[in-house]
Amino acid sequence: MHIRICGGLLATMLFIVAAGCASKVTPTPGLPGAPVAIGDAMQAYHRADSRDALLQAIRMLERYAQDNPDDYSSRARLANAYTLLGLGYTDDIGKKEAAYSAAVRYAEEAMLTEPGFAHVWKERGVSFSLALQQLDHRHIEALSYYRSAQFLDYQECKGAMGRLLDISQMQRAVAVMDRLAQIDPNISDGTNLAMQGLYKIRQPDYLGGDDVTAQYLLERAAQDNPRNIIPRWVRAKYFAIDAGKRDLFVRDLRWVAEQPLEQLVGHRPWNIVIQRDAKALLSQASRLF
Repeated sequence: MHIRICGGLLATMLFIVAAGCASKVTPTPGLPGAPVAIGDAMQAYHRADSRDALLQAIRMLERYAQDNPDDYSSRARLANAYTLLGLGYTDDIGKKEAAYSAAVRYAEEAMLTEPGFAHVWKERGVSFSLALQQLDHRHIEALSYYRSAQFLDYQECKGAMGRLLDISQMQRAVAVMDRLAQIDPNISDGTNLAMQGLYKIRQPDYLGGDDVTAQYLLERAAQDNPRNIIPRWVRAKYFAIDAGKRDLFVRDLRWVAEQPLEQLVGHRPWNIVIQRDAKALLSQASRLF
């Protein structure tokens, strides 16, 4: 039997132009201040351990993106940062939706800096899912946070009726998730595997739901990637609670919380948020089970 949840977060499961088409980008208007070096903006992101610090990094990245309308790296990192802002530092549904929408916009802009993708999707009108074949390992960050922001917005910000009426949003997220798996089945140290598993748990059979495959993918993601805390966090938060598996929940989250931050793969700001959430969930175990 599939476990179904109408609301709640879809983890971590835990983006606009090609060369010659730069005028199509719509940068954030009116950003004040002196020009920003991309290295300084990236360092500000890596140091971000609070909402204020993350917002400062976002402002720096947006200024750089505004001054460099066909730059991929700043836009991909903005998709990353806005997804984290919505997931880890925002409680209000309207503000979460705004953060995820910004993440999707910047991820699309990042993807469209690839001339082949821009040509087939925007100029030739090829479907989004087919156009994704123009993107590869160079575009992993933009693809990953397009997927995550779309999933999170769909599950957390839309009501049950909204999810039924906007299935195309989920279809795009799944298309990106599948493209990432084609590039590398264990891409992002198992994070995409964990999201594939989570998707299969949440969906009915006719949309690809499969509990057995889902649990296999979650286990594989966790066991094959001992320096990534995201797969175990996903399994504990989005599977174990609803399956009533308290021992698995406690074991996974204790492991997540105890890992030395400096030894983990992935982005430090994400690992900070995930470890903080793991500790909070452990403190609520008696209420959750």
